[in-house]
Amino acid sequence: MFMQRTVQPEILDDLPACNVDAIASRRDLVKINHLMGNFRWMRRQVLAAKLSGNARFLEIGAGDGTLAGKLRSRLDGAVYHALDQCGAPKDWPEPAAWHCCDLLQFEGYGAYTHLLGNLILHHFSACELSQLGHRIEQSTIRCIIACEPCRRSVHKQQLQAGKWIGFNYVTLNDGCVSIDAGFRASELPHLLGLNPAAWNWSISETWMGAYRMRADKR
Repeated sequence: MFMQRTVQPEILDDLPACNVDAIASRRDLVKINHLMGNFRWMRRQVLAAKLSGNARFLEIGAGDGTLAGKLRSRLDGAVYHALDQCGAPKDWPEPAAWHCCDLLQFEGYGAYTHLLGNLILHHFSACELSQLGHRIEQSTIRCIIACEPCRRSVHKQQLQAGKWIGFNYVTLNDGCVSIDAGFRASELPHLLGLNPAAWNWSISETWMGAYRMRADKR
């Protein structure tokens, strides 16, 4: 039996961007993404998913733009836009749109063909994921690439080892909260309400705690 999924607030969500602990935790998150191999996996999936010159990518929960910076230069000028409740980072390129919006309220999914999310969907309840899935189903999106926490207790033990490389207390707390809100098996596509008659998906779980989903519309 899987651990029950629980979604709770994280400390980082309520800290000002300029807070010392918030800055340290965001720096830790970059390290965690590298350790989990998230950036490398997302890059491989995005390059494989660029099916035509009409591909238009939207990254949800883009944060400080780190993932976008690693992907945009690999896409040969393809459209790559971002969405986050926070404003665009200072170095965000002007031609690329940055939508400052709640992803559950965003009305523009119909302008994109590919949806990317890295460590963002676990923040949402089952009801909220269903709402997002409905918006996706009503849009032109034909590919979803998502990397999330895998909900296994062993990954909490791995996270606590981060104390020895200087992880901030916010990171150690929020990491455990994120794992509790993560996914197993085919939970994510089912929570999004993706129609199995219309979508093919593949799921993988890694020993470093990543839950990865690639879903393609038939």
